[in-house]
Amino acid sequence: RLMLSMAAASCVGAGAFLLPTAQQTTDLAQRTSAKRLSAHSGSTQGQSDFSMTRASLVLGGLLAAAACRRQTRQQLTRSVSMKDIDALTIDDLPSYWRPKVSIGMARRFNEVKGIERQLEKTFFLMAFNRDHMLGREVEEARSLFPPTCKVRVLKNNLVRKAMEGTEWAQLGPLLVGSNMFVFVESDRDLKPAIQAYIKMEKSFDRTAKLDAIKEEKGDDLTYDMKPLVGGIMSEEWDVLDGPGVLKLKDFPTKTELIGQIAGSIKQVTTKLAVGIRQVPTKLAIGIKATVEKGEEEGKSTVGEVA
Repeated sequence: RLMLSMAAASCVGAGAFLLPTAQQTTDLAQRTSAKRLSAHSGSTQGQSDFSMTRASLVLGGLLAAAACRRQTRQQLTRSVSMKDIDALTIDDLPSYWRPKVSIGMARRFNEVKGIERQLEKTFFLMAFNRDHMLGREVEEARSLFPPTCKVRVLKNNLVRKAMEGTEWAQLGPLLVGSNMFVFVESDRDLKPAIQAYIKMEKSFDRTAKLDAIKEEKGDDLTYDMKPLVGGIMSEEWDVLDGPGVLKLKDFPTKTELIGQIAGSIKQVTTKLAVGIRQVPTKLAIGIKATVEKGEEEGKSTVGEVA
């Protein structure tokens, strides 16, 4: 902008010299005639200085305009190399074909592909409402979650498009309003992620704010606005509403489950071993008593005693 302003100022200044008014032209001619009669050499020097000034201003304006044009071209340069173009495959093309694709459509397609790749490595996905949240609050909310979780503001239509043809699509009907999505990649981060949401909801008083919004909009609100939209877990594929997601705050990891099972098995094994050890002892005591009884009665075998 500075360079453009300099160019404009230079061009205006140059125009003032290159296109003088009629009165300026008449005065200049009269002064020139008088000077020609008095001192021809002095008049020649003045005209030379005048011409140099005009030439300098014109040259400055042209240089500034050229620099501005060069900067504009650099900003419009696309960061796509021939190597990237040659690496394209049929899988990189949209699932539908259009004779003309705008830059916006290409960006949305790329965003859908990114969501699809993220879903492939996601263990748990949940969405919560962000209506009337300031940019500062959004960043603070994102910082509460574990760094290994992906917390993104995404359009519902793009998320539904990425879910098409997968088990994740069951969550699609719940996605209404303006939402933030939390992608939990490991079961170790599930409990901290739920606890982070609970802390965020209390810190920003989301329930009270959404109740105020619903009361203000009244019948104009076309959907049920909830602080926590819902979630879904891979492998199980059960769609959870808000209260169902909150129950996962004490969800044990696979490692914790294995430890609990191993502990239970150890307790059962110990009790079983104690019982097995007691059986031979009792059996031996019983056999000894039977033999002694037989000897007293004059019987030589256990079968005779029985």
